[in-house]
Amino acid sequence: MKIAKDFWFSMGHTLHNHPGKCLNLHGHNYRLQVVVESEQLNDLHMVMDFGDLKDIVNGVIDQEYDHRFLVASFDPRAEPLQAIDQTVVIVPYNPTAEMIAQSIKDRINALLRTAALSRITLWETENSYAEV
Repeated sequence: MKIAKDFWFSMGHTLHNHPGKCLNLHGHNYRLQVVVESEQLNDLHMVMDFGDLKDIVNGVIDQEYDHRFLVASFDPRAEPLQAIDQTVVIVPYNPTAEMIAQSIKDRINALLRTAALSRITLWETENSYAEV
């Protein structure tokens, strides 16, 4: 059995060496769908409580992504940007939708105790998403 919950947050990024507009500093209003599953329901006949899932995911988003600006550690603009603004987060990857989704999945997965993370879908725009 599976359950899913959607979340929304705003975040900026820049893509190192991108040949187009994504090289520029820019941001998105992201939509994140988290799907968890379990072969057996808990004592309350749930995969897990939606409130518990909300607390876990919001904790990760609020702490590391919402209203932040992600830039790759190998981008020469990383340290100067971080020196200007504390919301700049230097990450060890080019912050593409795919890599951000993978990073979020890894962080959430480490916090789940009673269910398994099945899928993460991260919409960067209304019609563009990455799924892990």
